[in-house]
Amino acid sequence: MKPQVKKALLLAAGHGVRLRPLTLERPKPLMPLWGTPLLERALRLLESWGVEEISVNTNWRPEVVSVWLGGRKGSARVRVSHEPKILGTGGALRPLRRFFKDEPFWVMNADIAASLEAEPLVEAFAQGGFASAWLEPGKGPRTVETDGEGRITCWHSQTPGAPGTATFCGLHLLSPRVFDFLPAAAFSSIVEAYKAAMAQGLFVHGVTVPGSYWDDAGTPESYLRIHGDVKRLALEGKRGGELYDPALDRQRADAKTFFCVAEWAEVAENVVGIDSVVYSQAEVSSGSRLTGCVVAGGCVGGALEGLVCVNASDTVGEEGLLSAVEAMGWPPEKTGVMFLGTRGSERSFWQVWHRKRTAIYIHYSLARAENARYAGHARVLAVAGVPVPQVLADLPEMQCLVLENCGNDSLQRRMKHAPQGLRKNKVDIWYRLIIEALVSMHGKGTGEVLRRGVKLEPHFDDALYAWERGLFEEHLLKARYGLEGLPPDVAGELRAVAGRLLGARQVLVHRDLQASNILFRGMYPVFLDFQGMRLGAGAYDLASLLYDPYVILPGSLRRRLAAHYGACFPENTDAVTLLHEGAVQRLVQALGAFGRLAAAGQKEFERYIPQGLSNLLEVATALGLNALAGLTKELTAREKKRQ
Repeated sequence: MKPQVKKALLLAAGHGVRLRPLTLERPKPLMPLWGTPLLERALRLLESWGVEEISVNTNWRPEVVSVWLGGRKGSARVRVSHEPKILGTGGALRPLRRFFKDEPFWVMNADIAASLEAEPLVEAFAQGGFASAWLEPGKGPRTVETDGEGRITCWHSQTPGAPGTATFCGLHLLSPRVFDFLPAAAFSSIVEAYKAAMAQGLFVHGVTVPGSYWDDAGTPESYLRIHGDVKRLALEGKRGGELYDPALDRQRADAKTFFCVAEWAEVAENVVGIDSVVYSQAEVSSGSRLTGCVVAGGCVGGALEGLVCVNASDTVGEEGLLSAVEAMGWPPEKTGVMFLGTRGSERSFWQVWHRKRTAIYIHYSLARAENARYAGHARVLAVAGVPVPQVLADLPEMQCLVLENCGNDSLQRRMKHAPQGLRKNKVDIWYRLIIEALVSMHGKGTGEVLRRGVKLEPHFDDALYAWERGLFEEHLLKARYGLEGLPPDVAGELRAVAGRLLGARQVLVHRDLQASNILFRGMYPVFLDFQGMRLGAGAYDLASLLYDPYVILPGSLRRRLAAHYGACFPENTDAVTLLHEGAVQRLVQALGAFGRLAAAGQKEFERYIPQGLSNLLEVATALGLNALAGLTKELTAREKKRQ
């Protein structure tokens, strides 16, 4: 006999980390899908199946969920089950045993887009009476395996995505017997209970529901994709299309793209939106163009692509950001902010907008003292004529600052994406302008910091050069390639290189002048990440630029650019004559850093190791450093075996 299912648990406690900043203030289940929160859509679906009592668990921003539920009107009685510490899908059930009593009940994720009939799951449940779970064979991670009778045999397939696998959609019908199999631990997954039950001969029916629609809005990209999929399904007259609201779509009903604009959003009529969503209370300035954007708050403008922002007032836990925005005189509720991520040197970055004005907010840790010097260094370098971002706000007591946004047109990006025809005509000019900016730093910049007594990082000395060699030895030779250490003859050659650099004229060096740290405003370069600047050999910076593993330069161009440096700064011929020594030292440091970062999980840095080794072999050979050249050949062979 098929059961009458009257109760359900909606899982709404997750933090939605991959969707931040959208979920900093608004829990993921309250994110709107075509204007209606995902949680509301889940509640309506359950109510349409005859569910009369629903418990909603909470953890992240519980007060927001509670207030929203308090204003909701629906046929089911809804209660909140708050978890001060998140309990997982299994742990969430334990406090609800008395609520469910001896009746079967639904458990459903509150942050999915779903459209289906309940009947197939109810019928499957009636066959075994323990549990049935909705499966999707065509999308998602597909980690579930079933046998020939549709019973789930494995929840974590060793061959995800293989034929016959499916994705668990976060909706299941359970017997109260599941409570007998919940682990004793406070936090647990429902899958743990299922595995325990399966070990005692019980099973979960995996049910594929024909004509159903499911997807998980786990990332901004999937969140936008779901909006487009729902519109397409509506055009095709298929299930899931009922989630589409044409009244909110500024694109034509038959267009393949969409532009979902909430009723109370302030979006000028001439704004163009392609596959983008704008929430209520957000603003988009006249003449703007959005592509693949989610504007959940603030006032933004311009040609924006991939923007995912909230207003500054909704950045929970980022008090410095709110204060910095106010210090610039921008109203927080009219300022859009987007998290850019964390990067090296213990810093996190946000992009901020107010209408068509934009800037970069940086929050830094004092674990690296140099971080607190960025703003002061920027001001001194600007006085010396070195192109750097303007400091818009500096709040050292909160360890944050705001810089002019110079865009994302880096030298690395230009050299990778510029058409070959353009590169032949422009690369010389780009690099000559960078060389001239570098001369300003080495020349006028040196004089300015010495005259002002600016506090810098410790200057290059034997100890610092030895530390860079140690980075190379520990993280590349030993950790990556399994060598015992730096061979004595190689160590001797590297010490000699460092000695020659110490004998050179000492100037103000950037210390990290690679292609990713040079942006362009139009034709003119801007230097970034100079907080570690110190006195040292100018050849270190010049080599960082010309022998950068991020960009491959022909030897003829390197020679022309080195000559241009010498012509612009004849007082520092050391930088040119010791260019290969500077390259050896810089590449040793960079390769060690690549090894360390790759081992720490930042695998993208592995791609630069082969070119770094190639450059190191070239300069070692040019200097007659036979031991270093031999070691580099061995490392190159070992790297090829890893590929």
